[in-house]
Amino acid sequence: MSKLKKCLYIIDLLSRRGSMTLKEINEHFKYSSIYDGEIIPRTFARYKDFIEMNFPCRIEYNASTREYYLKRDRLYGEDESLYNYLLSAYHIESMTELAVKHRDKVKLLMPPTGVENVQAVLEAIDQHKGVLCDYYSFNMKTKKAHRLIPYFLKTWEQRWYLVAEPDNHHHGISVFALERMDNLRLTEEKVKPSNEITVDEYFNGSFGVNHSDDQVPERLVVKVYGTQAEYVRALPIHESQREIETAEDYAVFEYHVVPCYNLYQQLLWHRERLEVLEPSYIREEMAKIVKSLAGMYK
Repeated sequence: MSKLKKCLYIIDLLSRRGSMTLKEINEHFKYSSIYDGEIIPRTFARYKDFIEMNFPCRIEYNASTREYYLKRDRLYGEDESLYNYLLSAYHIESMTELAVKHRDKVKLLMPPTGVENVQAVLEAIDQHKGVLCDYYSFNMKTKKAHRLIPYFLKTWEQRWYLVAEPDNHHHGISVFALERMDNLRLTEEKVKPSNEITVDEYFNGSFGVNHSDDQVPERLVVKVYGTQAEYVRALPIHESQREIETAEDYAVFEYHVVPCYNLYQQLLWHRERLEVLEPSYIREEMAKIVKSLAGMYK
C-alpha cells in the first residue's frame, strides 16, 4: 500500500483526534480500507520522516505520555488556506489511480482555471522578475500585451487570479485572471514593486477578488433560518464570519466585509433562508433587488 496514502491517513487521524499513542493509532488503522498490517515503530519512524520532508506539517512526540501529535509547520503562519490547499492536493494525488479506474462513479466540478500559469508566476515572484503576457479583456473584447510586476496569487470561484502592477508603475495595482493570459513568460531583468502592501492588507475585508483603494470593511449581520445555518457554518460566507447568536431554528452571523456586487450575489444564493439585519442600507438594497426580481416574473 502506498506510503503516501498511509501518511495521509495518519495526518487526518491526528488532526481529528489529537495526541495518540502508536497503539491507539494502530487500533484505528485496522478498521481503515488501506489496512495491510500493524504499523511497527520502525516503519512509523520512516512515515514520520516522510511527512516532515514532504508535507506542510510534522509529527512530534511527547515522551512523558508516549503520544504523537501533529504540528503545522510555522512557515505557514496563522493563515490555514495554503496548508489546507496543499494537503488537499496530496489527497487528490493519492486517489488518482482509483479515480481513473472508477471514473464512471466520480463527477467533479471543473478545477480552478489558469493553474497552468501558476508555476511561472511563482517563479517570477521567487526570482524578483516581471511577467510578459497577452491578456484578453472581457470588457474591451480585445487582447493586449502586458508587462507586469506580480504581487500575489488568489483563488476565487474556480479561478486563479494574479494581483500585479504594470512595470512602468502607472495605473496602480490591478487583478488579472490567469486563464486569460497567453504566451506567459518571465522578463530578463529583475523588477521591484512600488508598493510594500501585503496580500492580507490588500484584500482586507474584500469579498472574492474585489478591491478598491478606499475600501473600508463594514459590519454586516445576517440571520440564517433552519438547517441552512449548518451549511453556513460548514462553508462560511466570508473569512470574517463569526456566529453571535444561536437558536433552535436560526443563527445570527456577523461579518466585516466590503459590500460589492459579488457579496449581494452570495447573499441572494441562500434565498429566503437568509435575512440581512444590519446595516439598513444593505437591507434596503437587498429589498430592491428582490422587488426587481419579482417584477421580472409577473
